[in-house]
Amino acid sequence: MNQNNLIQLINLLNVPKLGPQRVRNLLAHFDNGENVFNASKKELCQQSGIDIGLANNILKYKDFGFGKEELEKAEKKNIKIYSIWDDEYPILLKKIYDPPVILYTKGQPLKKEEDTVAIVGTRKFTPYGRSMAKAISNVLNNAGITVVSGLARGIDTVAHKETVKNKCRTISVMGSGIDVIYPAENRKLFQDICERGTIISEFKFGTKPNGSNFPQRNRIISGLSHATVVVEAGHKSGAILTAFNAIDQNRDVFAVPGRATDPQSKGTNRLIRNGAFPLERGKQIIEQIQRRMFKPRQPMQETIALHLSDDEQTLLTHLNHQPQHIDDIVSTSGVTLTKTLTLLLGMELKGAVIQLSGKQFVRA
Repeated sequence: MNQNNLIQLINLLNVPKLGPQRVRNLLAHFDNGENVFNASKKELCQQSGIDIGLANNILKYKDFGFGKEELEKAEKKNIKIYSIWDDEYPILLKKIYDPPVILYTKGQPLKKEEDTVAIVGTRKFTPYGRSMAKAISNVLNNAGITVVSGLARGIDTVAHKETVKNKCRTISVMGSGIDVIYPAENRKLFQDICERGTIISEFKFGTKPNGSNFPQRNRIISGLSHATVVVEAGHKSGAILTAFNAIDQNRDVFAVPGRATDPQSKGTNRLIRNGAFPLERGKQIIEQIQRRMFKPRQPMQETIALHLSDDEQTLLTHLNHQPQHIDDIVSTSGVTLTKTLTLLLGMELKGAVIQLSGKQFVRA
């Protein structure tokens, strides 16, 4: 994305109450942010999710210097900003229901295809939790799989530190602006991660670590990853929410079993009762995600042919790794809604497509 388009994109995201999902819908129709700001109220209200109030917010927006200021700050702080339309934007993250439109990053460049696993857990871990987080991190490090976590106190910090110690790659997703390091005691860890890994935030510069930011942050942690591992988590832990996000994103969830009497294991034991994989050794993760990895770590059996019909093959050409709503698929393919839904159901059963929430579909 060129600089001017990126500036206008940042300005759009700064429009009150608009949000990334509506911004994506608008750009799908208007091509770039400048066209959106120059559109009439009638044209804006014809777009999905845009009512008169939001159209007025767009038309009344005046802070057009904001996007340029963000880019200038990024250049001074050695921050790179990716948009969802950039080639380097991670495929796994692009496939989730509500992917971030832009990502502020520090450290090493993002990779379009990267084999990653998230490790999350409670801030108040036990010695058992610490040892398991270290052991799992070591297995993933030795396999060359990137560890994703949230830089929070506790299990997140243990996973990041172990990976840094092993001189391997880790990705940290922040619930604040990328220039607001939280918690403050992880400032050195932040710098260490940048040497071989990447720090990520979808929030503008200066954003404080408010509680409402962390659910948004959590969907990125799971969205970047083939699987999410919950090491220890209380009954209402944020790590449990990350696991729920992973389930919604059609990703695997692993939970480390704990003693029934330990408060830190109430959440993980509940996840296992509800279908999460009970994790006893890190190798189980690799065995489970093997077929979906971009670079499998061990020999695999030959992929089974999908045996798609001619109609299914044709419809598949209209799908890609970016989620598309059923109405858009019908529009681009020219196939009726009823037939499209029938074909997509058959393709989903054959493993050719994945259905996301909100009636959206992506290629598997």
